[in-house]
Amino acid sequence: MIRKGYIEGYYGKLMNWEDRSYLLKTLSNLSLDFYIYGPKEDPFHRADWSAPYPKDTLIKFQGFKQEASKLGLRSYFALSPGVPSGKNKQAEYKALKEKIKQLVNVGFDDFAIFFDDIDSERNGNLGKRHGEILNFVQEILNVKREDSLIFCPTVYCDSFAKGPLVDSEYLKVLSEEIPVNLPMLWTGKEVVSETISDLDILALEDVIGNPVIIWDNYYANDYCPTNFFIGPHEGRNLSEESVIGLGINPTGLPITDSIILHQVEGSQETEEILKQFGVPDCFNELIPFFRGPFYQDSSLADIEKVKSIKVLSTQLCVEWKSELQLEWSPFLWTFFNDLNFLLKLKQSEDKKELEHWASRRYSNPLLKVIFIREENN
Repeated sequence: MIRKGYIEGYYGKLMNWEDRSYLLKTLSNLSLDFYIYGPKEDPFHRADWSAPYPKDTLIKFQGFKQEASKLGLRSYFALSPGVPSGKNKQAEYKALKEKIKQLVNVGFDDFAIFFDDIDSERNGNLGKRHGEILNFVQEILNVKREDSLIFCPTVYCDSFAKGPLVDSEYLKVLSEEIPVNLPMLWTGKEVVSETISDLDILALEDVIGNPVIIWDNYYANDYCPTNFFIGPHEGRNLSEESVIGLGINPTGLPITDSIILHQVEGSQETEEILKQFGVPDCFNELIPFFRGPFYQDSSLADIEKVKSIKVLSTQLCVEWKSELQLEWSPFLWTFFNDLNFLLKLKQSEDKKELEHWASRRYSNPLLKVIFIREENN
């Protein structure tokens, strides 16, 4: 069976410990399998990875690890070390060893090394250095289980290879440096992939044959911060023959992410899940607009449809009160604000008045594009 779990690996959000505890309980209730801690906003994870964690933070990590274990979940601690080189290499390896020792001492025995989004040429030299780091970490941990150490390469999707995967010098050299049983995180054809299938993974095996865990950005919204997606988990056609796991890297909004985990678990329909979380029935009319990153709805071409949806703003932005509504409120207000603009645009109101109205709500670059386009039409 393909193991499923949660990846705290997004940009722009840093949850608190209560939020993480809430998600651990959700994972356990859904009989999912793992949690990977690796938030970009934790300075000790990436930006200042070589610095030790403060003692009070380590106590929090210990509690998190203990709770995950009690719930039957694997908890991976991710670090994103820089590339050791030159005279700093020895010092950086020492810092990495001490950092891992800190986490081992509070109970962690599963680790991830993230090399994603490193600003460096993706060549054979980088592949060799990353292989050295992974071998060093594996030696420190004295890994006994094959999946106790996993990693994300710098080339973590087809498009980053800048050509056929088999021609990626980075992946070729990396595959020569590391044990073939070391699991690797992979996002598919793109950073956010519309579809991921067994055939995609077979193509990857032509250059690096390590076991694959899908790092799935389907629900991520750090690249589109005025939107979120909570529809069915679609476009994934994967079997145990090609992958050993699938981790969802979503939003950092804990209740929203709990809804997403219900979608990934897959036993309930969207309307049923939303009802369980207290979402008003009228939101069902908006589901097409928050369904998923690749789902297109053309109904807003009809001005009457725009008007009928616009009236829901009072119910969803004012009357509905809950913790989930607080998570969604900025997105809902933005959505209805955009509907207002669309309606005004379609009704061809006085251009100066429209520009004045829009200037208080939208950025200058966007306004220029919109109104220049209108003038040219």
